[in-house]
Amino acid sequence: MRVAPYALALVAAVQTITPAALAAQDETYVAPPEELALANVIIEAMYPADKREAMLLELSRSIASQYMAGAMTGPMFQEPGIRAIMDRFVADLPDAFRPIFAKQLPRIFDATAIAYTREFTLEELQDIARFAQTPNGSRYFVNLQKLQSDPAIAAANQAYFAELGPLARTMGAEVGKEVETYLRANPDVVERLKKAGVGKNY
Repeated sequence: MRVAPYALALVAAVQTITPAALAAQDETYVAPPEELALANVIIEAMYPADKREAMLLELSRSIASQYMAGAMTGPMFQEPGIRAIMDRFVADLPDAFRPIFAKQLPRIFDATAIAYTREFTLEELQDIARFAQTPNGSRYFVNLQKLQSDPAIAAANQAYFAELGPLARTMGAEVGKEVETYLRANPDVVERLKKAGVGKNY
């Protein structure tokens, strides 16, 4: 049994915490300034600029812990040495991500604001922004991420990861075999990969 697939799956799970995925950019689209300003008001309510990095890093810690509890079970993870390695890996993930967060979060939040202007009308953005600027709205948006640490949500996520883990490993093994078969049948591809610094195990 190998630990690496669990580690890779955990990294993938934590990567989903950013507020919006960077989809293919439509370079011809220019967000209307008024709508963009409202979108940024909403984002600021959800992720205050001086707290957003800490909020997302804390969320990554929560997701990592939930993944650990849900997916990393069984005899392998009952071994104290292996468990200690994985505990350390999970604990180190947020700080390892911190430089990338600092670099990429501005772009992600800018993209999120643009996405809001595409998804919502001016009137809808005005309504949402008005709510975001009320005490209840501010509390609602700020606590959306915090809710991921609620015991009920944590338990649900752990159950999800427990179900997902075996399926991900099975599918990963199948894909691995398919890739290996393809590479064995295409030695020219193997050579190109080796020259590129990858595929050294084939």
